[in-house]
Amino acid sequence: MSSLLEWPQVARAVVAEREASIPADLRLSPEFVARYPAGSDVLDAAAASGLMSEKELQLTDPSNDATAILSAIKTKNATAVEVLTAFMKRAAIAHQLLCCLTQVFFEEGLARAKELDEYYEKTGHLIGPLHGLPISVKDHLGLKGKRATGGFSGDLDRLISTEHAPVNQILWDAGCVFYCKTTLPQSIMHLETHSFWGQTLNPHNTGLTSGGSSGGCGALVAFGGSPLSIGTDIGGSLRSPASCCGIYTLKPTTKRLPSNSLRGCSSVPGNEAIIATCGPLARSSRDIVLFFQVILEVQPWLQNMSLVPLPWKPEGVRWSGSGGKIRLGVMWDDGNVLPQPPVRRALNAMVAALRKTGNFDIMDYNPKYHQELTVMAQSLYFTDGGASVRARAAATGEPLCDLTEWVITLPGVKDRSSHQLWELLLERDALRAKYYLHWNTQNIDVLLCPAQYGAAQPLQTTKYWGYTSVFNCVDFPAAVFPTGLKANASLDPKDSDSREPWSEADAYSAAIYDPLLSNNAPLSLQLVSKRHADEVVMQALQEIETVLPLRD
Repeated sequence: MSSLLEWPQVARAVVAEREASIPADLRLSPEFVARYPAGSDVLDAAAASGLMSEKELQLTDPSNDATAILSAIKTKNATAVEVLTAFMKRAAIAHQLLCCLTQVFFEEGLARAKELDEYYEKTGHLIGPLHGLPISVKDHLGLKGKRATGGFSGDLDRLISTEHAPVNQILWDAGCVFYCKTTLPQSIMHLETHSFWGQTLNPHNTGLTSGGSSGGCGALVAFGGSPLSIGTDIGGSLRSPASCCGIYTLKPTTKRLPSNSLRGCSSVPGNEAIIATCGPLARSSRDIVLFFQVILEVQPWLQNMSLVPLPWKPEGVRWSGSGGKIRLGVMWDDGNVLPQPPVRRALNAMVAALRKTGNFDIMDYNPKYHQELTVMAQSLYFTDGGASVRARAAATGEPLCDLTEWVITLPGVKDRSSHQLWELLLERDALRAKYYLHWNTQNIDVLLCPAQYGAAQPLQTTKYWGYTSVFNCVDFPAAVFPTGLKANASLDPKDSDSREPWSEADAYSAAIYDPLLSNNAPLSLQLVSKRHADEVVMQALQEIETVLPLRD
C-alpha cells in the first residue's frame, strides 16, 4: 500500500485540507481512535464517542432508512437542520475511522437545511419528495462549485463543476441536502477504494475493504453517516460496496438515468465500449425504489436524447411460474471462480429459506458464456491499453496503485486501432446476443447468484470482477441485498478437499481465503433480470425480503 508521503505535494496538501475541514468539536481523540485497532467492528463508535445526542443517534441509526427520515421531517418530528446535524456528526466520526470522505461542506448543507425549514414553516408545503434528506455523492460526480476527481491528484485543479450533474440536479430540485463527497479509487477502476485520498475501510471489520469503486459511499451508508449515497457502476462499483458493507443497491440498465459524472473523470474518457451508470446505495429496498421514482418522475429523457423514455413502472409483475410463482434461477457459481465458503453458505441458506415459503419455483441456472463475458468486459474497459490511466498518473508523478496496475494489465487489455476496436465491438454484440438467447432458454424471471467471489476481502487483494462485470457487459439490471448473515470463522472453514482450480483467478481466490480475516463481514447476494426489467428485480427482491434477515 502506498503511503501518503509517496503522493505528490498537491495530493498531500488537499488531504491535509480535508482533515482540517472536520469541525474541531467533532474530532476524535487519538486515545479514542486507538480503541479500534485494525480488524475492529466500529459500528458502535458513534454512540461511544459521546458526540451525539440520543435523538441524533436514533435519526442516523442504520436501521432508520431515508423513507422514515423523510416521514419524520414531514410530520415535524424532526427538522431538516436537526437531521443534517445528526448525519454530519456521524459522517465526521465515520471518516476519522474509515477514511470515506473527500470533501466536507457541512456549513453549506446547514444553510440549505435552514432554508428548507423556513420554507416549510412559512408555506406549509415541502419543496419536493426529498425535502431535507441528506445525500452524499461520490467524488467524480458533479456538484456545483466542487472539485471532481477520478482518483488522480492531477484532476484537483482541472475539474471543477460549474453546475450540478443531471441526476444531482434532479435530487436537489426534489429537496435534498448535499453535505459531503465520498472516496473512490485511483482511476475509479478497483473493486476497492484506494487512491491519494487514502484507503477506505469496512465498518464491520476495518481489516477488510469497503468495496469499490463507490467504497466511500458504501462505508458511509453502512456506518450511518448518510441515509442515501450516489455512486456509479461499470464493473461492479455499486454492487461491490453494497455487498462488502451489507447495504442495498440497484445497478440499473444503462440509459435509464442521465450520466452523473463530470466530463473528463473517467479512466478512458469517451470510451463507450462498455457504459457506466449511476445509482443509489441505501439502507432499504424501498429507498432504492424511491430514488428511481424521483429521478424518472421528471422524465429526464425530454432533456437528454440518449435516454430511453421509460418511466418507473410500479404495477405488479405477472410471474411466469406455476400458480403465479416467481421462477427463480440459482447460479451457484460462474464456472470460473468457485465462491469462497461464506458466500456458498449464504446462498445455500437463502435458497433453503425461499423453498420453505412455497412461493418460488426454483431451478439451477447454467452459467454459459460467463467466462467469455468476463474476458470481454476486461477487453472493453481499456481499449487504449491503459495509456490514459498512465498519463493521468504521470501528470503529477503520482505512483500507480497496485490494483490500478493489475487492472490495466489484465489479459485482453490492448491499445487497439479503430479497426481492431470495431472488430471487438462486433464480437461483444455477438456474445451479448448469444447470452440473451441462453437466458431465454433458462425460462426464469430473475436470477439469484453471488455478488462477489467472497465477502469483503483483505485490503488490496480483490482481483476478480466476473460476478458483477458480466452483467455490465450484457447490460442487465442487478441488485445487491444483505442476507443478515455474516462471515464466521467457525462456520466457514477453508475447504479441506483439494481440487483442480478452474482458472488462475480461482486458484488465487482459494489461496488467499482466510476465515479468520473475513470474520464479521456481511454476506450479501445479487439478484438479476434481463435488460430494462429493473422493476422486475426490485419487485422480486421485495418478495425475497419476506424471509430476511436470515439467521445462523
